[in-house]
Amino acid sequence: MVTYEMFVARFPEFTSTSQARFSIFLGDSQIEMGTEEHRWSNVYDVAQANLIAHFLVVAQGSATGDTMALMPIRSTDVDDVLVEYAVATVAPGTAVDNFAASIYGQQYVHWRNQAFAGARTICP
Repeated sequence: MVTYEMFVARFPEFTSTSQARFSIFLGDSQIEMGTEEHRWSNVYDVAQANLIAHFLVVAQGSATGDTMALMPIRSTDVDDVLVEYAVATVAPGTAVDNFAASIYGQQYVHWRNQAFAGARTICP
């Protein structure tokens, strides 16, 4: 499990984040990832650090009043007018599109995919 000291050493841009706030998002990351580190091979700590950083970036945006969608809006319509924007195609409503909103979320998805790629053998 990532400690506050390990997190700040990895991401010095978060040195102004209090340990209490870090602890809140540490708990949130454990809800998302679980607490069984062995399931994540040897990438649990780096994945967890990136997930906490992603949560902090999203929280910082909402703290400044930015409550818009995490991703660019692909299309909008009013009456008979439809406007579409060129944005990356990600399935709307999936967890991946939320994580794509920050480089930290993208890195979390990378490490998650690495940990859970391929078949798994379960031994008693």
